[in-house]
Amino acid sequence: MKWKSHTAIARAIAAEMNLPDELERAFCAGSIEPDKRPDLAYRVSKGGRAYVGRAPHHMPSTGTIMAYAWRARKAYLAGNDYWAIKSLGRGLHYVQDKCVHTGFRGWKHDARESDIADIAPPRRAVREGIEMAKCSPRFVRDCITAVRPRKDPRKAMYDATMFSSAIFASVIGPVDAEERFSAEYERAIKGHRCRYAAAGAMLAVSGAAAYAIEEPLLLLPGALAAVAAVRINPAFYRAMDEAEWFGLEPKARRGSSGP
Repeated sequence: MKWKSHTAIARAIAAEMNLPDELERAFCAGSIEPDKRPDLAYRVSKGGRAYVGRAPHHMPSTGTIMAYAWRARKAYLAGNDYWAIKSLGRGLHYVQDKCVHTGFRGWKHDARESDIADIAPPRRAVREGIEMAKCSPRFVRDCITAVRPRKDPRKAMYDATMFSSAIFASVIGPVDAEERFSAEYERAIKGHRCRYAAAGAMLAVSGAAAYAIEEPLLLLPGALAAVAAVRINPAFYRAMDEAEWFGLEPKARRGSSGP
């Protein structure tokens, strides 16, 4: 998208969220910064050669956007609203560019971006995004992966505005974890610690068997099962992400190795 479109979306969200002028300016500045100071990323040439180049904008990696969402969230939890908003604007630049279908080999890129620049961000899209938002890193990731390039300029602008608003409201959301989540979080930690105990038991059994029949290779199945018991626990790691989103991460790390 052109700078005009990025800053228009930022102003529409800022108006709906009643951001002070200073933060609105930071949001607008962040929303065009990737074009001024590009991010770098590992790329692979057609010949299969790996190199470091400019991060793609219309096909960005989810990790690039999530990194900015996390940076913004942590700054927000620390009370640094300026850097939170600016970092978020930078991440949303990629979300908005991802909404634009550039055509075969990018032939339609300039024409479609020019058409989009003539369209104002729909206020209904801003409100829809804010209403659907959930304060969760999983929600932010789901939004990013749900974005699809649109050939229709109006659909591209609508989606860019809606998803940007939803992600904004998720990142700049409540700073305190709800009581229900806190209880689920504690259960996830206790459950993971039990897995460590089970892993120790598996190692002990395989070690005893290996010793009894003098076959060291019998240690391998027990070791693999122990590692799997600890590492393959998606519910726990999701809870860890949610806990870190609310600033609870250091507590969660106690008593567990984490990913």
